[in-house]
Amino acid sequence: MAKTKPFGFMPFYPGPGLGGHCIPIDLFYLTWKAREYGKHTRFIELAGEINTAMPEYVVNRVIVALNSQRKALNGSRILILGLAYKPNVDDDRESPSYVLMNLLGERGAEADYYDPYVPLIKPTRENSQFAGKKSIEWTKR
Repeated sequence: MAKTKPFGFMPFYPGPGLGGHCIPIDLFYLTWKAREYGKHTRFIELAGEINTAMPEYVVNRVIVALNSQRKALNGSRILILGLAYKPNVDDDRESPSYVLMNLLGERGAEADYYDPYVPLIKPTRENSQFAGKKSIEWTKR
């Protein structure tokens, strides 16, 4: 007998933060709305705190990995795989990869990205410093 997925099942995989144009907003709207009815959504709030802290966690893991090779983050070139906030789409709104590029840059690293779905970063209010940056070319062997 073939396995079936439950109705509405959608897999979620952990990443370097929370992104997208509606996901962060929707969850916190739900929390706000629940409070109107005297309900507390601590689980949603904790998830938000964890997701907000993930880019910093990822950068710290990069620092540890570089240190284990006797290298510093300052002056390193870092490649971020994927700019869009989820796989196989061109939607980079609120992508945690932008937060990663900012954090890495603040610490002296040069961050490039590879995403075949986002070949060029378009100008936006939130990430205007990256406007015009291109995905590096990468040929798989």
